[in-house]
Amino acid sequence: MITSRRDYILRIIDEVGRLVARIVFKRTTGADQEALELVVQGFERLFNLQRHQLFQFTPEQQLTMLTLDEPPEIARDKLLLYSALSTEAGRSYARMGNAPMARATFANALRFALHARRFASPAPIPDYVTTPEELRELMGPGPLDPDIEELLREQA
Repeated sequence: MITSRRDYILRIIDEVGRLVARIVFKRTTGADQEALELVVQGFERLFNLQRHQLFQFTPEQQLTMLTLDEPPEIARDKLLLYSALSTEAGRSYARMGNAPMARATFANALRFALHARRFASPAPIPDYVTTPEELRELMGPGPLDPDIEELLREQA
């Protein structure tokens, strides 16, 4: 990978990681709508897309967009950031009383956290990342998507 591209990607990862801390602060102070707005900004930055383009892709397409041609440690960190942003969105939805949206968002966070485990990296998992076990708990009871079930079986 060209050094300048790698530096650019590392800056984005760092920037979005700091944004997660701001999202947590907003959410914990009860500013859930502001937290959700910051989540969208985080996704815009992570994907380098505008909000109207962001959610037109399936999770599988988003996964490919984040990992294609990336070294394993960069791919893993991008997926973990995606998972962290989704987790914070899910927590905001839960606080706002939108349980179906919270569960769907936690499921997406779980999907990306499990995919991240497929990429080797010597770096420790960042503190802002919620574990797959915690995400499963946040989702509450109910069936899982077949692809998540398969990812869980692979990693058992």
